[in-house]
Amino acid sequence: MRSRREIVGSGLGIFAALAFRGGGAFGNTPGAAKGIAAGGGRGVDSGCPPSGGLPIETTSPQAVLPSSAPTTMVRGLPFMPWYTGDNFPGLDHPAVPPDCFEEGIPTPTEDVDVVVVGGGISGLASAYLLRDHNPVLIEMADRCGGAARGEMWNGIPYSLGNAYVITPDEGTFLDQIYSELGMDEAVRVDAGDAPIELNGIILDGFFDGEGIDPELLPALEKYREVVTYMANELYPEIPLPGGDDQWIRDLDQLTLKQDIEQRMDMEVPDLLAGAIQAYCYSSFAAGWDEISAASGWNFLAAEEFGRWVTPGGNSFMAQRMWETLAALDADVDEPCRPYHVRGGCRVVDVRPLPFGREQVTYHDSYGNCHAIRAKHVVMACPKFLCKHILHHLSDRDFEKYEAISRLEYRAYLVANVLLDQPVKRDFYDIFLLGDGRFPMSEVEAQQRSAVCDVLAGNYTRASAPESGSDVLTLYWPLPFDFGRWTLLIGTGWQGYAESLSGQVRKMLKMLDVPTSAVKQVRMTRWGHAMPISSPGLIGDGYCEQMQHPMDQRVWFVQQDNWALPAVENCLLDAKTYTDQIAALL
Repeated sequence: MRSRREIVGSGLGIFAALAFRGGGAFGNTPGAAKGIAAGGGRGVDSGCPPSGGLPIETTSPQAVLPSSAPTTMVRGLPFMPWYTGDNFPGLDHPAVPPDCFEEGIPTPTEDVDVVVVGGGISGLASAYLLRDHNPVLIEMADRCGGAARGEMWNGIPYSLGNAYVITPDEGTFLDQIYSELGMDEAVRVDAGDAPIELNGIILDGFFDGEGIDPELLPALEKYREVVTYMANELYPEIPLPGGDDQWIRDLDQLTLKQDIEQRMDMEVPDLLAGAIQAYCYSSFAAGWDEISAASGWNFLAAEEFGRWVTPGGNSFMAQRMWETLAALDADVDEPCRPYHVRGGCRVVDVRPLPFGREQVTYHDSYGNCHAIRAKHVVMACPKFLCKHILHHLSDRDFEKYEAISRLEYRAYLVANVLLDQPVKRDFYDIFLLGDGRFPMSEVEAQQRSAVCDVLAGNYTRASAPESGSDVLTLYWPLPFDFGRWTLLIGTGWQGYAESLSGQVRKMLKMLDVPTSAVKQVRMTRWGHAMPISSPGLIGDGYCEQMQHPMDQRVWFVQQDNWALPAVENCLLDAKTYTDQIAALL
């Protein structure tokens, strides 16, 4: 959620870019989060069976790159020869290993209070907030963090996905948890308007008329007024604040395009329309005519309050929560480790048991099947996975199944350019408008798909190595339904690498960096990163139906609870539902 506050800034958040990047940074120092005791949970019985999870240290959200890595040349630039990121970017869910149910339903060998399914920000936050109840977190990938994973190269932590959070209101839960995690001590606040690239030139004063036709200024000023009003007077809070929220539901029935055109009450010039479209592609992987006005304004207006940037993007947040959970294993007998964080393990079935319990069956990293009896299960994975994992969901809760079936997702590509010399310009985000003509439909987007903005991966500079290395992080949304399949097919990597080579050269020229400085380009794919914030999902109650707990035992925490790709929503819903779980325990 982006909460209302007095507006700071100029009303130009349209170019702040990528709420998908969400927030924060890399933990560069080991140990538990600031002020948080690593222990506190009850001891684990010595008779527990091995979990089959990967060694705990290998599940860290932060991956330290080796001094040398495999490289292949693509049009004169060195690339890592394949993607990082999603293991299954184009499939709803891998097939259930047949041996788990070959001889009937497995018998549970563990009894726990809480199982968390999924180790992204939603799962890490849920387990972190329930750390006094010995949670078991099960993550399919080798590393936790989801789209908030990151890497460390030559002393520089950088993001593979999410990169910032909106400046929190003082005294709120978000403010408190950011402080607990030490983000307030590592943060660099980006409160200014992002520079704009237009026709290959970086413009620092775009809205002051630099480099644009003076005839556009009245429309830009009108848009400024509308953004200011939405931020100060009519900010649509998501999650819904309760009480008189019917106006937000009504706003959700409109597209952002419809609402902006109505509020401006004038023709939107092509350049401004293209800029808004570019922001929506970057933040939602969908156009302004595809997303709801409530969701769109929830992002656009909130950008005015500044962005908290910590070293390495949201992997800082993920790393700190992971460190706290990993430290809980100090109280666990050696044969039972890893206990609290089980990476490389895939949950394949969750079903109700007698006496108010749930059975969680998972396939471990060694090919074995395990079953756990739990009082509560937090489904912190995307809803399209819930639909497969929750046993006979359509029979157990048909309305939830139907609501989940309405959700659609879009894919995303992130590229990191590792440089062996520093970038002289001090900036956080440069929004790339090219010639000012952005694709205005899904068909055009597929034909002219490209990177939308470039970030300084080393923006905080706190960890800048003496060697003078640097990292540029490029965000490339795929705002068309076929996008995930282009990431899945074998020839897709080559095509994206070839296209990216030309784009990287243009960006380096723009930043006065020679191509010889490129040490490696690394592409990360996210096949289902972005739930589409379609009109009516909130207004018609589908989002509330998707996240409503089942039998006060199965709970739902994920960014797609509100069809909104925001880290803040993950944290706020984690707080809401873990409070309820803790009260029941």
